Amino acid sequence: MYTLFDSINYSQPYINYSPLTAGVASNPAVNIATMIRNAFLNAPMSWSWNRNEQTFATVAGTQDYTESWTDFGFIEKCSLTDSNSNVWEVRDVYNTNALGVSSFQQQPNAVSVLLNTFGSSQKFRFMGAPDAIYTVTMTYQKFSIPFAQFTLSAAGNASLGHTTYTGVFTPSYFITGANATVAGFSTAANNGTFPIVSCNATSLVLSNAGGVAESTAATVINSDWSPIPDSFSDVYNNLFLAEAFSVVDEENSAMRYRQRGIAALLSKAEGLTSTQINAFLAQFLARDSQTLANTLRVQQGNQARGI
Repeated sequence: MYTLFDSINYSQPYINYSPLTAGVASNPAVNIATMIRNAFLNAPMSWSWNRNEQTFATVAGTQDYTESWTDFGFIEKCSLTDSNSNVWEVRDVYNTNALGVSSFQQQPNAVSVLLNTFGSSQKFRFMGAPDAIYTVTMTYQKFSIPFAQFTLSAAGNASLGHTTYTGVFTPSYFITGANATVAGFSTAANNGTFPIVSCNATSLVLSNAGGVAESTAATVINSDWSPIPDSFSDVYNNLFLAEAFSVVDEENSAMRYRQRGIAALLSKAEGLTSTQINAFLAQFLARDSQTLANTLRVQQGNQARGI
């Protein structure tokens, strides 16, 4: 799996080895990478490698349903199956607009995400209130997990090929099978990049067969670019390099690599409308327009002064 630190190492020669993790919580690198992953995984982008499906049953006359899906991002499709195995697609799906309260019972023709606590729970509302028991099949994109640095207080002795690290964690950030990078322990065997086995609020178990018991302050970062495949590394490395150039005030280089990365991303995306593409470009390339405008004003000022 390609990690954030691979992208940092890739960018270093281009920016004369200026530090990208010297700030608090390994910033600006962590926030740069989170912004890029958000661009991949938030609407309107949808990918087969970031998709999941869940089902639940409706109750006749009940309009709202709360589920606890820790990976839910946004609805793509919703369908209903009745007791006779007939299946209908719910045509109107709303991820940000709310539907109003209704006591009218019918086969639902719309669904909205009424409330969403990322990594925890969701409340869905149908319009109207279901008139029967239906099996709801919800097809959705998984939410974009931020890159983040967490403080560790101890490492345990390895057992059965695993080492347990103690700290305070957000469990939904540490996906089983992805990688986490540990640094700061005196014992070298406790440091490195290891696959994640499990995580709860106070314990992180990594596939590290060499762990040695040690109590000291250290750090861990959920460092994988996953679920983004390694085959997309050309996209996120160009975008990461663009923001690295921006950090060192090389705005022309930043603009060039940002445009290159966005072009590669859009070439891999399917099913986007012209409106969605234009909105995405306007959001991500707005800084480039401002940079061009500022450059033009400087050039005009120099010409006016005869420079």
